Amino acid sequence: MLHWVAAFLVQLLVSSAVLMISVAWVTPKNPRNTLGRAALVSLVLSAAWTLSLARFAWFLLIPLLLYALVWMVVITGAYKVSVARALLLALALSFVSWLVALVFGIRA
Repeated sequence: MLHWVAAFLVQLLVSSAVLMISVAWVTPKNPRNTLGRAALVSLVLSAAWTLSLARFAWFLLIPLLLYALVWMVVITGAYKVSVARALLLALALSFVSWLVALVFGIRA
């Protein structure tokens, strides 16, 4: 049981750090870019990914569009950025996630 909790906490910490780096890259000196906010946003987006069924029915368009909408609303609301900045943040987040996976040898 402790292994699951430890794995969850490590995944949450890494996700939060990647999100913080991406936000700092797109909107430098954003006062809302904190570890606590990044952890909360990561938890909300993780729940949305599972509840929207995008994780299980990735080949269907509606769950993916629903998750994209939730992602945009959560990111723009949490970090007070425009939609254009949120899209740039999505690109930065993808790139930083790719770098982390490359450095640590994580395969999806």
